[in-house]
Amino acid sequence: MIDSWTDSEKKIGRRVYEAALAAELSEVISEVRARASRVQVPEDAWALEEFLRTRRIEIDQKYDYRYSQLVMLFGRLLLEGRIHDTDLDGLSDEKCRKIRLIEAVA
Repeated sequence: MIDSWTDSEKKIGRRVYEAALAAELSEVISEVRARASRVQVPEDAWALEEFLRTRRIEIDQKYDYRYSQLVMLFGRLLLEGRIHDTDLDGLSDEKCRKIRLIEAVA
């Protein structure tokens, strides 16, 4: 069953999830630093705040670490190029097929 995760799959899922989230948050931090260095007027500061708010919402909505959601998330992350097929090594063939299908139809 696809909703059933073995202990080893849970470890793989957690590793892939945490690495992708950390990488995306690192990108946000880099972008914030770049934008902050260009702040000249209050409107620039408000634009930076809006960027942060928008990215936080996007990331909070995307990264859902429930086993019932990981297959969908991993399909999306594959599509975005945030993870690679090799990151999924060790997951069941059924999970990998579903993830690739999600990537293909998204």
